[in-house]
Amino acid sequence: MADEARSQRAAALEEKKRRLEELKARRNRRVDTASEAPPKATANLDEYIDGLLKSPAPSAPPPLVEDKEIPKAEISAETTEAAAETAKEQNSSNVIAVAAAPTAPPAIHVETFTIATQTEEEDFPPGSEQDEEETAELNGEKQEDAVVDTENAKKVEDDDAAEPKVLTAEETEEQVASVPFSSFLNTTSKKVERLLGESVLADLLVNYVGETDGLESAEKVSDGSRYISAREVYECAKWTNTRDVTDMDWSPLHRELMLSSYHMPSSHSSLLGSAALSAVSPDDTPSASLAPRSGELQSDGLALVWSLAMPSRPEHIFTCGSPVLAARFHPTEAPLVIGGCQSGQLVVWDVRAGRLPVQRSSMTTMVSSKGHTHPICAMEIVEGGSGLLTAGTDGKINFWSLANLRDPAETLQLGGNISCLAVSPESHSVVCGDESGSLHFILSQAAGASRSSRRPIRTTPAEHFGMVTSVGTKPKATGRAGLAKGFLRGSGGLILSTGVDWTVKLWAPAYADKPILSLVSHSYDYMCDAQWNPSHPSLFATASSNGTVGLWNFASSLEEPVTGSEGIVVEPDAGSGRGLNKLKWSKDGRRMLVSSADRIHILSMSEDAIRQEGDEDEKMMSNLTSRGLLERE
Repeated sequence: MADEARSQRAAALEEKKRRLEELKARRNRRVDTASEAPPKATANLDEYIDGLLKSPAPSAPPPLVEDKEIPKAEISAETTEAAAETAKEQNSSNVIAVAAAPTAPPAIHVETFTIATQTEEEDFPPGSEQDEEETAELNGEKQEDAVVDTENAKKVEDDDAAEPKVLTAEETEEQVASVPFSSFLNTTSKKVERLLGESVLADLLVNYVGETDGLESAEKVSDGSRYISAREVYECAKWTNTRDVTDMDWSPLHRELMLSSYHMPSSHSSLLGSAALSAVSPDDTPSASLAPRSGELQSDGLALVWSLAMPSRPEHIFTCGSPVLAARFHPTEAPLVIGGCQSGQLVVWDVRAGRLPVQRSSMTTMVSSKGHTHPICAMEIVEGGSGLLTAGTDGKINFWSLANLRDPAETLQLGGNISCLAVSPESHSVVCGDESGSLHFILSQAAGASRSSRRPIRTTPAEHFGMVTSVGTKPKATGRAGLAKGFLRGSGGLILSTGVDWTVKLWAPAYADKPILSLVSHSYDYMCDAQWNPSHPSLFATASSNGTVGLWNFASSLEEPVTGSEGIVVEPDAGSGRGLNKLKWSKDGRRMLVSSADRIHILSMSEDAIRQEGDEDEKMMSNLTSRGLLERE
């Protein structure tokens, strides 16, 4: 019925348009006819002006008569009659007679007139009876249309007032699973959550100075919390429950985005994992969708992109058929994420192409092949963002070009089972830690001999009693110093290492192949990570398996952290037993990523932590040389 009514209404509107066009055409024809007629008003005006020009000029007035006194006796009856006749003639010819006596000043006459346009009636002919009938008919049709619209509006109101239909369970599931509904719900809910998270974003990105009201308690000062101005926990239990964080990274292009990779769920018993591209979800699943599809929650590999404004849900979700042990943002392409898998494959995700990888390296089982045949345990971006460095647990180091991730460009084989690696940004030398407690220094080709020879490798004795859990190099050198043994001299060449032997060791490879300082944990817990602050030359942070973070400033002390022996407790419920396994500084050194189990914590540093008092780098080097740990330059 509704379609039929619409079609009838459309036909009526077309008929009205046709009639209106006919009326306009008739009116235009009348105007053209009227414009061709001669202007009568103009002709009458010309005749009037010609008549005025042809009429004779009025006669001059008679000369004035002198005012003389005439004797009354000389006035005769004849003179009186002649004067009367002369006066009559003057009156008849509209000639003003001048009296003999002195005349009064003429009276002032005010003349008024009205300006108007002279037109003829033919210029505006009256409407014909047919036009009046058509106008009346159109008005009647408009009234009928208004009545129809009112009736339709009443029908719509009645339909809205009717009781809504209750969907069955099958219909509800079908509507929720539909692509339009899920896309709408995901987009709108994410916008709302970003808006609600603006206060969190402001605390983590804007509040750098760590202003306080001066009412800090003694407990807050003693446990080191005064060095933290804001903190937030990022967790999505639906996706990350029973998983552990394996790696983290900050986006080099968007400072509010961060990346985390996860191991397989604890319920799985696979050791190496399957191929990195096993089909665990439909190819059209968008990465921005929070709702899981069939089998996605149980996928072995998982990588999440988080936004600081949304602590309870990730920005993008990526899945993979093998556990992801290392992950990095692409240095120049914002939509791309790179992952290293337990299967030995490199995978690339694209936020525009869904949750599954869009590219992967060749999966090989031959020991002689260039690719990794064992799990990729560490990954770093090298060569100014154009290259990639990966390390396998079997000791194989591969150098890749980001333009071709199918096969590595260069391969090196080390003697131990590698557990971690880091790259010195100034000298481009590589530092690797293994499971036996030794460090391996791989010098860059510029620091070694000729470019045709293989990269020089130096291996230290096992200084850690157990596996080396992390190594950390200085992000940038604060001063200019020369190279020695492939590393910078001075503070720019200092390296940190942590192990399961409860220690943090300080290395200076440019001076010696053994650690120059060893820091022991008072709680006798595993030291899981240690990283230098990118902006503060003498500040670094440590992560312990007891769930605490320690801040050290070698410009102040070489024995005790500035946060005290207890450190900063990251987990509010310390009784949960969650230890810390990774930490990562932001590029500006203002924020720190810390992971515990499947949770990610953001700690924003206060001004007390990052403030530099004088030349901190010079103070640190003075402390090291005064104790004989380094040679004086």
